[in-house]
Amino acid sequence: MYHSETTLLPDGSVLISGSDPQDPKFPQEYRLERFVPPYINSGLSRPTFTITKTDWQYGGTYQITVTSGSLSNLRISIIGASSSTHGNTMGSRTLFPAFSCIGNICTITAPPNAGICPPDWFMLFILDGSTPSVASWVRIGGDPAKLGNWPPGTAFTRPGI
Repeated sequence: MYHSETTLLPDGSVLISGSDPQDPKFPQEYRLERFVPPYINSGLSRPTFTITKTDWQYGGTYQITVTSGSLSNLRISIIGASSSTHGNTMGSRTLFPAFSCIGNICTITAPPNAGICPPDWFMLFILDGSTPSVASWVRIGGDPAKLGNWPPGTAFTRPGI
C-alpha cells in the first residue's frame, strides 16, 4: 500500500514490508516477508569471492579473488543502496562495470565519475550465469559531504569504513 517497500538484501533475497492504510477497512500491516527468488533456490552453487579494498575512487581498478564459480559465465554488478517510500525507490541503480580476469583474480574498473555513479554505497555481486553471490558492500566516490566525520566519542562505534 502507501508505504510498502521492497529492499534487495545482500544474499539476493528481497525484503517486503510496510503499509499505511488510512482507511479503517484495511488494517495496518506489521508483517515482513522475505522473497527468495528462483535463482537462489535453483540448487546451483552460488559463486563466492573475496575483496580487500572496499573504498573505491572513480576510475580506479580494484581486485577480487573468485573462490568458487565458473569464470566462463562470470558477470559483475554493483547495485546502489536505496531507500523507498510512497512506491518509489530513491537512487536505485544497477551498473555492470568493466572487468578482466587472469586465473581467479579479477580486476574491476570503478565507474568513471559522479555523473554515471553518484557517490554512495553499493552491493557488489558476482554472477555465475544467473546465480548471484552474496554481496560485499563497496563505497564508490568517497564521502564528499563528509558525512562520515563523526565527532570523537566512546558512546558508539563509528559507522562506515
